[in-house]
Parts: sequence; structure tokens; C-alpha cells
Amino acid sequence: MNTIESVREGMTVFDASGDTVGTVAGVKMGDPEAVTAEGQQSEGLGGIAGALVSAFDARSDLPEERREGLLRLGYIEIDGSGLGNNTFEAADAIDRVTEDGVFLTSFAAGDRD
Repeated sequence: MNTIESVREGMTVFDASGDTVGTVAGVKMGDPEAVTAEGQQSEGLGGIAGALVSAFDARSDLPEERREGLLRLGYIEIDGSGLGNNTFEAADAIDRVTEDGVFLTSFAAGDRD
């Protein structure tokens, strides 16, 4: 099973050192086999998933290449501590998912809300 499929909202997220970086605010599945992110936008999605993807689609502060990669691979939105400390990590940055939480291979705190 793809690791991101095991991620659920509310799980604790840890960096590679085991330090807590936040909690999962949302999960967006991608299609790693896709050549482009076309078709990964929010059309047709409803509920919380649609709202999350719509909010992400509207972000213009992320470089286009980063946005495309996140949409294609899938991503988790991490709610960090404090206002405006949300960030996104691609599915391929997830090392493992356990009952304790989501463990990342790295943490790119630069892609903040």
C-alpha cells in the first residue's frame, strides 16, 4: 500500500529527527504515474477534500513547479504551531506511518501558508 494512503487527519507529524512539526490538517492523493498535474485539480470534489484542494489550487505563493509536483505526487498539509504555520509535504517525503504518527524523511518548512 502507498504510504500516504495510511495518513489520516489529526495524526502527529514528525521530522527525520523525531521532533514534532505539527499535525495532519489534510491529505490529497495524487497520481505519481501522471506526467503532469492536469486532472488533479479540485473539479468535482466535494466536502472537506474539495475545500482543501481548492484552497491549495488557489495558492499562488508556491512556485508553479512545486505546486505541480505536490498535485501530481499527492501531499499532506501540516498544521504547525501558531497562525500561518501550515506547510505542505509531498507524499514522497513520508518515510513511514505508524500508530504514533507520520514520519518524514525531511521537512521543508519553507512552503508555508
